[in-house]
Amino acid sequence: MIILQWKTTIACCILLPLTNLSPVIASEIKQSVKQIPQGIATGHNSQNIPKVELSPGYGVNISFIKSEEIVEKVWLDNPTFASLDVDGCLSTEGKECEKEGATVIHLRRIKPLKVKQLPLSNTSLLTVIAKGKSGRKVYLFKVAMRDKTPNFHTLEIIPDIKISSETTQFSNIKNNEELQLLSRGLKLVSKRGLIHRESRLWSRIANFLVKVEMGESVDNAARKSGISMRLVNRLIELGSLRSRGQRKVRSWGLPKWSNFSRQGAGGSN
Repeated sequence: MIILQWKTTIACCILLPLTNLSPVIASEIKQSVKQIPQGIATGHNSQNIPKVELSPGYGVNISFIKSEEIVEKVWLDNPTFASLDVDGCLSTEGKECEKEGATVIHLRRIKPLKVKQLPLSNTSLLTVIAKGKSGRKVYLFKVAMRDKTPNFHTLEIIPDIKISSETTQFSNIKNNEELQLLSRGLKLVSKRGLIHRESRLWSRIANFLVKVEMGESVDNAARKSGISMRLVNRLIELGSLRSRGQRKVRSWGLPKWSNFSRQGAGGSN
């Protein structure tokens, strides 16, 4: 009887975090809003400029609401396959606005047009001049055509501030043991069929591991790889269970199981 109760307790300890992990994975896969810091979109970062892909029947929004900026001017170098609209008024050479207030740009794919003055191309550079509290900025976006369903419908420009993680229990992963815990947790959810190796989420997590192993901070690695700290914490938690014989691991700063149940589905992106 004692052995049976012990096995039941272990099974419950494993199933509880796996149950809590499912909505986290779902939110990562179904994420339809992509956030880009101002430094990346303005070219002041080593990363490539953001890419906006337009699919048939799907538009993409570029939002400056969270950066608290007003769009002043927009140039779309190749308008032969995309149309552009804004949620407010933009001043042009033949039109003056009483009050400029555009904060969202909407791009939509159209049937390709033939313009003699323009060379044939399926890509375009989108340049945006926006003004905020810190002055005017020039934003650059690469616009291209895509035949598949888009990965996101809104691209949000956010301020260049440190994105706070979800009660970052593991904000300083510095040794191999902690990385091994995360890898073990990833293998466990793979065996349970929660994350498939050929999925995009698996690739993003693998990219996150590489960045952390190279010495990048956990918050930056998670943001650049497109995963939330909430998912990172869950995977490390599962890895701890697997490697410590199902004991509650307090040395890594883990909260009690009841705390995980109350955290909800929110998390940083």
